[in-house]
Amino acid sequence: MAVGACIRGFRSSMRPVIAVDATHLKSKYKGVVFVANAFDGNRNIYPLAFGIGDLETDASWHWFFTKLHEAIGECPNLVIISDRNVSIENVWNKIFPTAQHGICFYHMKGNMKRTCKLKKRDHILMHFEKAAKSYSIAEFDCHFRKIKRKEHVAQYLEEAGLHKWSRAHMDGRRYNVMTTNIAESINSVLRFARMLPVVHLLGEIVNLLVKWFTERRELALNCTTTLCPNFGEKKLRNRLEDAARMNVVKVNNAQYNVLDGDMDGLVDLTNNSCSCRKFQLEQLPCKHVVAVCRFLKVSIYTKASSITLGNLDGCGCLFG
Repeated sequence: MAVGACIRGFRSSMRPVIAVDATHLKSKYKGVVFVANAFDGNRNIYPLAFGIGDLETDASWHWFFTKLHEAIGECPNLVIISDRNVSIENVWNKIFPTAQHGICFYHMKGNMKRTCKLKKRDHILMHFEKAAKSYSIAEFDCHFRKIKRKEHVAQYLEEAGLHKWSRAHMDGRRYNVMTTNIAESINSVLRFARMLPVVHLLGEIVNLLVKWFTERRELALNCTTTLCPNFGEKKLRNRLEDAARMNVVKVNNAQYNVLDGDMDGLVDLTNNSCSCRKFQLEQLPCKHVVAVCRFLKVSIYTKASSITLGNLDGCGCLFG
């Protein structure tokens, strides 16, 4: 089941990152419910599709991905995030050959902890989390060198594929979607509905979607901020505060070196890039870009909208 309005909203306005997961039904008929979700511009769960099968097998996931492809079509720069389910790994690229596949770093962390027999407070786990969330290769290498102190852990992570769980190494852009929490949250919301027969379960899902999108439509209509209030606006305001303490040195008409006392950033307005890589990977101005906008004495919103690689329109269009 895929609601047409959700699909149209995803194709026109959403970041092309989909989290997929499956959970068991609790009724006497058993079975598995498959879910595919994205994030809207306000960091809310944006349901895309639901499917019901018998088991989590290659055939079932192939069927679900096929139906998902029929619903959303070819989606440029698509990234699919999942846990390390073997069936997903076996079939996703047969249906979405141009997409990229990433692993939920939380699941990766749990698997690594069990497989490598790490203690709960092992510092390796902290360095793994920081390495996974790093934006630049240099930042990643700094943490991964510390992981390499335990050779068997580093080998496990390398065999899993650095590009699967590391944001810095991924060929595609997963923005800040590092886990499958959005898919698992849907499973949690439906924990009681999953006890119902299938027809009634689908009815509960439809009612849930109507409720959510009614609330979000009202919020969007009453929104007075330039960006989505709970994510883009809040994040950009925090970066405005950080940028106020930075010094900007003009290199030429397009490049500016930003000194922030931590990790300096070289901003190139021609290439719409910053050496910290947050601007490229998040599609939202990083603190270095914000500092350059202050230096140029232009509105951060208008300047950001003109130079960003992504969609920085008002929140209304991002609520679906």
